[in-house]
Amino acid sequence: MSKALGGCAALLALAFSWADASAEAPEIGTTIAVRNQVMVESEASERRRLLKGGKVHQEEVVETAKAALAEIRLLDDTKLAVGPGARVVLDKFVYDPNAKPGAIAINLTKGAFRFISGSSPSTAYEIRTPTASMGVRGTVFDVYVAPNGETAVLLHEGAVDVCAATAAACRRHDVIGRFVHVGLRGLVSLPLPWDGTFMRGVTIAAAFPFVGRRLAIDPLRRLRHADLIAPATRATRAVTKPVESLTKVPRQIRRALPVRPPF
Repeated sequence: MSKALGGCAALLALAFSWADASAEAPEIGTTIAVRNQVMVESEASERRRLLKGGKVHQEEVVETAKAALAEIRLLDDTKLAVGPGARVVLDKFVYDPNAKPGAIAINLTKGAFRFISGSSPSTAYEIRTPTASMGVRGTVFDVYVAPNGETAVLLHEGAVDVCAATAAACRRHDVIGRFVHVGLRGLVSLPLPWDGTFMRGVTIAAAFPFVGRRLAIDPLRRLRHADLIAPATRATRAVTKPVESLTKVPRQIRRALPVRPPF
């Protein structure tokens, strides 16, 4: 009898622990689109592959492979696109349409993302990267987080408050088609075009792969990469080719060119 009671107690303990784990990780959204390998893991569950139609839960980590992406819709209609080689932690999601304001906390640790706010009030959102935090105001924006934590925010619609994570510095970003950059020293830039002064060594196409593309969660073609580059950068590229091709000037014209400046 004692063995039977002990066995029942063990089963009950297992059931309660399973229930606790389930309660700690409620379902918060659905995967709308997936390309290539996207993995999900949490402390309460084993690492698994995320498929189209699959559910995501609070406190789960979503990781995409080098050529992969995922598009997720949360229960309040917030939408998140996760680009190649990215990692995002779905820290917290408390939503009840009858009991606002709720709380939504998302940690973008590396890679490229598109964020589209849902029906939750703007005060419910807390979006973080290693160097920045963002407050949304009815917004569509892209974020790129470099491997070292640097962050750039590209605005498509609405406005977003961009703050440094380590300093008392914030800026309202409301200029569509421009980037606000947060560096490792906590400096928050003015809205800038892509001009080579930040995210050095990273191409605009790699940092912002969703620009100009239709997504399942966002079917509009928003901006073009060419629209985001500073005019001076384009001008520099335009004059480079003629200078490099001077050696191809016909011989008779080259002979007519002065050998030295006419002093």
